Amino acid sequence: MTPAAIRLRGVFALLFALCAVSAAATAADGDRVLWPESERAFVDDGPGWLLSDQERRALAAMDASERTAWIRAFLARDPVPETPENELEQGIERRRRLVLGELATFLDDRARLLFLHGEPVERLPILCDQTFEPLEIWWYGPRESSLGYVLYQPRQGQPYRLWLPLDSKRVLYGGEMERWLEEVAQITGGRRGPRFDRRLCRQTDVVDRVTGVDGLFGYRENRPTNDRVLAILAPPADLGAWARTAAATPLPEPPEALAVTAPPEVYFPEAKDQRLVARLVLRLPEPAALEVFRENERAEVRLKVDGVVERAGDLFEEFHVRYQVPVAGEPSGSLALLLDRLLRPDESFLVRLKIRDEIGGAEAHATLGFRVPGAPQLAVDLPADVTVARGVDVEPERVPGVDSLIIIPPETDVVLGLWRVETLMSGARIRKVVFLLDGKPQFTRSQPPFQTELRLAKYPTEHVVRVEGYDSSNQLVAFDEVILNQQRGQLEVRIIEPQRGDELGPSVRAKASIVIPEERKLEKVEFLVDDQVRATLARPPWEADIEVPAMAAQTDVHYLTVAAYLDDGTRAEDVQFLSSPEFVEEVQVDLVELYTTIEGNPPAELTKEEFSVFEDGRPQEIVKFELVRDLPITIGVSIDTSGSMIQSLGEAKRAAIDFLESMITPKDQAFAVSFSNHPVLLMTRTSDVGAVAAALGDLHAVGNTALYDSVVTSLYYFRGVRGRRALVLLSDGEDTASTIAFKDALDYARRSGVVIYTIGLNIGVTALGVRDKLNTLAAETGGRSFYISKALDLSGVYGTIEEELRSQYLIAYSSDAPHSSRGFRAVEVKTKGRWKARTISGYYP
Repeated sequence: MTPAAIRLRGVFALLFALCAVSAAATAADGDRVLWPESERAFVDDGPGWLLSDQERRALAAMDASERTAWIRAFLARDPVPETPENELEQGIERRRRLVLGELATFLDDRARLLFLHGEPVERLPILCDQTFEPLEIWWYGPRESSLGYVLYQPRQGQPYRLWLPLDSKRVLYGGEMERWLEEVAQITGGRRGPRFDRRLCRQTDVVDRVTGVDGLFGYRENRPTNDRVLAILAPPADLGAWARTAAATPLPEPPEALAVTAPPEVYFPEAKDQRLVARLVLRLPEPAALEVFRENERAEVRLKVDGVVERAGDLFEEFHVRYQVPVAGEPSGSLALLLDRLLRPDESFLVRLKIRDEIGGAEAHATLGFRVPGAPQLAVDLPADVTVARGVDVEPERVPGVDSLIIIPPETDVVLGLWRVETLMSGARIRKVVFLLDGKPQFTRSQPPFQTELRLAKYPTEHVVRVEGYDSSNQLVAFDEVILNQQRGQLEVRIIEPQRGDELGPSVRAKASIVIPEERKLEKVEFLVDDQVRATLARPPWEADIEVPAMAAQTDVHYLTVAAYLDDGTRAEDVQFLSSPEFVEEVQVDLVELYTTIEGNPPAELTKEEFSVFEDGRPQEIVKFELVRDLPITIGVSIDTSGSMIQSLGEAKRAAIDFLESMITPKDQAFAVSFSNHPVLLMTRTSDVGAVAAALGDLHAVGNTALYDSVVTSLYYFRGVRGRRALVLLSDGEDTASTIAFKDALDYARRSGVVIYTIGLNIGVTALGVRDKLNTLAAETGGRSFYISKALDLSGVYGTIEEELRSQYLIAYSSDAPHSSRGFRAVEVKTKGRWKARTISGYYP
């Protein structure tokens, strides 16, 4: 619809002598909307929040004359008599301006907080539309030591509400997310695993912390109470202190005031369906003050009205109307803006308007309360010199229903063997789902349920699983990705291929391994040849085809660099020569470090000369030697929680906790894993022994025994960790549930470089198969096996392990093996005395 301005000549049935409705003409004591505007605004638009409940009840019971006198007396009160100003009046005015500068209605709980307390110290919008309803978190003190207040929008277009614990956390989640969380809980049987909403929203932890609820059901002991949250809405205990603070409220420079006849006028010319047209008229007595937009032959005044309609204390409607009024020369005479709304008859409404000159920037605010009659009313004459303008409703953008396809993340960080990919879907367009592994299509599903099983690499390997949803025209509608087995730890880049000594052609497939810190995000990985970027990747696999430059001269040197960049600007790289002159010798400086335990009650300290090191039978030169007692250590504890442990688990937990509390110092780290049908990470690496102890204390015995899966999973949690590392593994029986074979678990253990201590609980001497596997795991990694008949003996075992770990020798050498030798290299450490040295059986370069 094109806006029009109509110059009225003569009589036009438009205005309001008999039918215009004003708040004063129809006021009723029982309907605050119809009170005089100043009195209604006192109760609803700020000052009423300064009153106690008793004062509000008393004010509501007064008749019109009593109420008027009481409000005048309150506003004339000067709670700070020692100053010439009335800080109460000034504070009310400034806090109202603070609210109206940001919000369209005082129904919003953010308005109440702004009026009572001013701007918060910190305001955090939660930008996760797919996870939460629109949320903001406000703090009126330091985030670490003060209560955070969650303000949320229950429905689109509605005012924000202050979240109360009584509301439950469900109201904060978007409708689809709440349903998905419940579906995931049903699918997984409530088992422990990565939080689904946390993967989609990095701000979930903040919402958890402020609400005191993890996800939907994880209630924390120190969660806020209703009374603590509601206290923020209480009237000030000291009105004088509030007035002084409010009167000093900083405000931005206000826009120029736009002259508008107040209050607006309203009449009801016709009925439409079951509603009446409420025609609001805004008069601008001085249109000459408006800025004129001029373009070629066109000249016009541009105005916009933003408004809300309130009914019975709720938001009924929000609207935006734009006016483009043509003018000839300079604007003159009076201008009336007509604004039609369809409202229910025999009900009262409050309309709040903000009128803005879109060219000059001047603004005005107006409010009108009225009651819609039961039938249309006649209109009367309007002066002939009034220019009447009708506007065009500007519809707010509506977000259409979203077609989404989401992968339910795995229950653990380490995924082995077959992984069932299950998805959640919303919307109606998706007709086909394609499952991809590392960019290669694996399966296609054309009807629900959209799920499949993917065969993963034998060992824990970074994989990208992607699902793509297509419509009936084979157009991509939605997709989702998850990274499995993502390596976490100290930032590290290592070039896997090509390796030293490889014969290279004109091109080569370069591969790298990237370890990322737990709390950081990887921005990109670059593959460079001679410092020139050849490929940039944002996700695994970290592989790229690169061209190998030819050697144009005998002095040419060409090299490959792989560099990883984190979101905080941190960078790490690895470099590998691709080609170099014959006279340039590449020196391998990597040291093989052997943490060695001495058996047989040796003296307090042995010397370097009493040790010999052999690799594949060849003697090696020891270049580093020391007795280590205080070097940091990382310890993993893996406890069998299968059903057969029901009688022993309580004592096993206590002994493990005692061991960690005795062993771990502030510079050490520990983590805990349990295993029955599958391994579960109970607590990630931390120096907080109390956190690990709390995680161990919540275990229950049920299910089968996935022993080998637990070995591989636990060792994977050492990824990216350097220095001394040890895994303590407790089990009471044969493996009955693993997806990985023992020989593969043993091979992975050899590659890990982690010493393993195995503890067999109540495993008889005739159980040769179980004992042989536990013995082999320990011996091949430089650890030790223990067998006990009852859990009460665990404290002695843990004491022995602690004693060994606190008194080891660090022996290092540079291998003399050729670069091309890539198989397993057997290692042996010998002493000249009667003592026996125990270390890893070998390593893979």
